[in-house]
Amino acid sequence: MLSSLADRVVVVTGATSGIGRAAALRFAAAGAKVVGTGRDQRRLADLAPHVDCALTLDVTDPEGVAMFAAAVVDRYGGVDVLVNNAGIGLFRGWETTDDDALRRVMDVNLFGPVALARALLPSLIARKGVLLQVASVAGKRGYAKHTAYCASKHALIGWSESLRHDLRGTGCDVVVVCPPAVRTPFFENAGYMTFDEDHPNLVPMTADAVADGIVAAAVERPRSVILSPRARALYALSVVAPGLLETIQRFKK
Repeated sequence: MLSSLADRVVVVTGATSGIGRAAALRFAAAGAKVVGTGRDQRRLADLAPHVDCALTLDVTDPEGVAMFAAAVVDRYGGVDVLVNNAGIGLFRGWETTDDDALRRVMDVNLFGPVALARALLPSLIARKGVLLQVASVAGKRGYAKHTAYCASKHALIGWSESLRHDLRGTGCDVVVVCPPAVRTPFFENAGYMTFDEDHPNLVPMTADAVADGIVAAAVERPRSVILSPRARALYALSVVAPGLLETIQRFKK
């Protein structure tokens, strides 16, 4: 158990914007040695002064993932926390979600995090660390025009929950963090330009609030956490009365 994050080595992927950047800054403020990753060189340069190290990483590049993991372990001696946050969305109907689009979402949201986790698991196990998988409430429920995204997050949660069983007794924990809608460029980048118009009464979480939940999860190590009372209530309703929830959603439209 990490009673303190001071001097702990924390890797955060997708740390150049949104949730990832906010989480990297929160861990750094808690005294951790943060390695933030991303693909945007300008944003990495902006992040670098605030963390211990900012490195280029494309989680879909197997050779790059292996080289990154080896470099981090060589530099720091190991990793205590891996926050697998890098991800993309896709707002598109099933009929226009072709194989290439589906594979791209799965590569970034599933195969990339899995590859990095596998590369760093020996170190995480040796240091009794924690793997934090940033999934989504979309990994718990289905949403219209999110077939690829929901599939990727459902798969990430399934892999992570199975991994937790495999790691039983090692001292290394796996935590699944499920944010709801967050006020970041995520929906615009996913092609969902009318999100706010379609959800006039919804107040998205801030990236800072999600980051606080991620840092707390690194210390407390729950099995999983849904970072919103509203999202938790809707998920519970989807489990006990899915038909009722769908009726309510249709009525609201």
